[in-house]
Amino acid sequence: MGRLQDRVAIITGAASAAGIGCAIALLFSEEGTAVTVADIDDAGGRHTTEMIRKRGGRALFCHTDISDSKDVKEMVRATVASFGGIHVLVNNAAHMKDTKPALETTEEEWNRSLAVTLKGAFLCSKHVIPEMIRAGVGSIINISSVGGLVGFEGYAAYCSAKGGILQLTKSLAIDYGRQNIRANAICPGPIQTGISPRPDDPLYQYQLEMTVLGRKGKPQEVAYTALFLACEESSFVTGASLVVDGGWTVR
Repeated sequence: MGRLQDRVAIITGAASAAGIGCAIALLFSEEGTAVTVADIDDAGGRHTTEMIRKRGGRALFCHTDISDSKDVKEMVRATVASFGGIHVLVNNAAHMKDTKPALETTEEEWNRSLAVTLKGAFLCSKHVIPEMIRAGVGSIINISSVGGLVGFEGYAAYCSAKGGILQLTKSLAIDYGRQNIRANAICPGPIQTGISPRPDDPLYQYQLEMTVLGRKGKPQEVAYTALFLACEESSFVTGASLVVDGGWTVR
């Protein structure tokens, strides 16, 4: 029996095979979870879904722009129709483009970053929480960043959105704890994904030097943290921000 046997999870931003969301989706499925993969990348989302099914898991792909409440409502409806309920929500999707200093960031770029990263997490939580209340249990896992804890040069909108994720997490934990719904955040540091700097990029070396372990993290290392927060081993953990950064923030 898996640690999440007979649970149902929605994971946003899980289309990239080399990404954190996909790693979480695969691990949760191995632990017995039925998974809804929500993303705007149809080909990647279907690929993640197929990987889960080929391993014997249950999975559904929903094309979802999480900044659009209609899309989010349909994602929730489809998940409940397919699997009967929702117990875990992983708000992983984020806008990673347009990373600039404040003076160079346009209003449109600012709005898009916050709409996907912060508003998207709000909308998904808002529409999933009623299903968790009906189920009598729920775990919301928000993927923030060390950029939500410390400043990054040239990342005004990104850091603002990720910092907002941490405050949203605390508010959700306070407001819905008595309904047996927990909300926690994960703050990854330099994790090597498909959109990360390559070894020949100076930023890659900088990220190595900023960790005390002298290496970059793997998506699976974030996934195991998410698994802990999703299952009963963390039943008394809520409102927390777990840092998975190889020691970046201890300096």
